[in-house]
Amino acid sequence: MNQPEEERRARLREIDESLERLRADLPDPPSDAGDMVDSGQYLAQREELAGQIELLEAERERLRESLGLT
Repeated sequence: MNQPEEERRARLREIDESLERLRADLPDPPSDAGDMVDSGQYLAQREELAGQIELLEAERERLRESLGLT
């Protein structure tokens, strides 16, 4: 990476904070059967957040490796 170490460490902190927020925002499954629209919205929201988490975790791992933290 061409970024200075301090910038990579700052980005790593940002990623950790974002991951914490995204994980807290993951919706719990509906407690009742609900209707198909609600179920579809739940799944779409969960998949979107899970995709964002996956991307951030991959970037986090790359940064940790570049900083020798793994």
